[in-house]
Amino acid sequence: MELNKKLLKGLSLVCGTLITIGAVLFIYGYFVSAITLVTAIGIGLAEGGTFIFIMGLFLVAVEENIRKKNQNQKQI
Repeated sequence: MELNKKLLKGLSLVCGTLITIGAVLFIYGYFVSAITLVTAIGIGLAEGGTFIFIMGLFLVAVEENIRKKNQNQKQI
């Protein structure tokens, strides 16, 4: 369980940073400058950070279920 806490903490730190940078780039590209490339990169970073976070949560949840299943089989 301690490993999962560390993994989730790192995952949230990395993905939060990606989403924040993506949001800043999107706002800068959309409102401040007329460069569409900056806007596209911002959208891509925000979507990528969100996707990585969702996949990380899924992998942690699957690992927890597998560990619980293995513990139940050892007890029987």
